[in-house]
Amino acid sequence: MLRRFALAGAALLAAVVSLAASSAPPATASGTFEDAKFKLEIGGAYAYWGKTGGFGDDPVIRVAVSNAGFKASSLDAFYDKAGAIRSRFADEDAKVVNFEFDPNGKYTGLSYYFESGDGCGFCYDSKVKSTVKVSGGRLAGTLSYKGDDRQFDVTFDVPMPAKAWGDPLPKDGGAPGKAWLAYHAALEARDKKALYALLDADMKAMWEKDEKDGDLDGWIEYLWHDQHTMLNTIQVGGGFVNGDRAVVLFTGSNSFIDHLYGEALLRKEGGAWLVHTDMVDVGER
Repeated sequence: MLRRFALAGAALLAAVVSLAASSAPPATASGTFEDAKFKLEIGGAYAYWGKTGGFGDDPVIRVAVSNAGFKASSLDAFYDKAGAIRSRFADEDAKVVNFEFDPNGKYTGLSYYFESGDGCGFCYDSKVKSTVKVSGGRLAGTLSYKGDDRQFDVTFDVPMPAKAWGDPLPKDGGAPGKAWLAYHAALEARDKKALYALLDADMKAMWEKDEKDGDLDGWIEYLWHDQHTMLNTIQVGGGFVNGDRAVVLFTGSNSFIDHLYGEALLRKEGGAWLVHTDMVDVGER
């Protein structure tokens, strides 16, 4: 039963629809990444703008490579791509390495975490050989390195990521923010009627299946405890809207952790903003 609800997060991620259709060729990746414990056969890559694992506040292009394939349309729906990869994609089987580049495609470092004691918060070595460059709306090339702690020879070709998620929402999140706060209240109260009315079509389908299988109460508890992390204080801090999709950004706390932050994904269906999923992490945005 616990595994069944643990897999619900992955199912929600897989159900997210792309914000906009794209005719660009998909990302490709190949090669190997090896350290003292693991050797990865690279099978997927995904590029996004994010914070560096090193020093400085300037945004960098991060190219996540993995032994598993990425579903770009699912990750595109999140504002915090790094958080989505960390919590909704990477696991004991799917390992991820993040390579960093400046806006012109110059290699600036890497970071990864495979398991306790095996990773690198941020590493840079001038001996890394890079042919990566930006051209024709793509970031493509090869990175190679051989050292005492790790070695890699990775080739990738990824679309240049968009810098903006969408148009900014007002500070209170506007209508999407109001809908998400109503969802929070209904989930906290376990008000099934109110909660069901605030779910998007995909979530309603999951609700109905779980209700039929006798698992509905367990799924609601999973949403409250594991996904929503029992938030008891929430401060909406704006967000973004792109057509019939929105992301609401928030900070909050629960009875155990003072500093939490996250985002909620919503869809506009039948003229109403409805909740698809939310994602919470420890720390400050």
